[in-house]
Amino acid sequence: MNDLDPLALRTPRLSGVALQKESAYEELRDRLVRVEFAPGAQLHERELSVELSCGVSAIREAVRRLAFEQLVQVVPRGGTFSAPIGLRESQSLMELRLDLESRAVALATARGSTSEKERLIAIAERQHATDDLQECIDLDADFHRAVYTMSRNQYLAATASVHFNLALRLWYFCSRFVEPPTWGEVDHRPLAKALADGDATTAQAEMTEHVRHDSQQVVDILTQHGL
Repeated sequence: MNDLDPLALRTPRLSGVALQKESAYEELRDRLVRVEFAPGAQLHERELSVELSCGVSAIREAVRRLAFEQLVQVVPRGGTFSAPIGLRESQSLMELRLDLESRAVALATARGSTSEKERLIAIAERQHATDDLQECIDLDADFHRAVYTMSRNQYLAATASVHFNLALRLWYFCSRFVEPPTWGEVDHRPLAKALADGDATTAQAEMTEHVRHDSQQVVDILTQHGL
């Protein structure tokens, strides 16, 4: 399969107002995922429109999308708030992601291009080499998002991305309290190699173990800190 595969995911071109709205959504989403807004913090539309240099209507549309993605909560006549974080969210996410990530890996194994698989191996090598927790989290995000793209399934990619963002938010939140000494145990190199070799069974097993491992670490951290 080559890099010009017609099944490759495509991002529609945006311009003008649509581009401004998409930019506002992405910026606000990323800030929420990185926990730049504390869980439960109120978000003010006019303040955000000034910070993000966009209209209030763009913020309102972003909030609607983010509420659907469960990154914010909208209370009628009460305001908009950064979504809470807790054990229930972590456990529910793990149950769903086990299936989503496994399917994404299987499709990526069959449909990913040679260059995409090489890039995946490079990401895994970089993640294994770093001792910086924040960089590990960022590289983990790059790895998962690359797999979603390689699946060549826009519906799976969209769904997996939404739930991965929620899981990523949990990791960013937990990283503020403790740097898990076992983070180094997460090693995507065997997964990347299996995917590159076309071994979907091994790749799926590796991904399942990764999701379980990371999810359990989040549960342990939240529990230890009474969260």
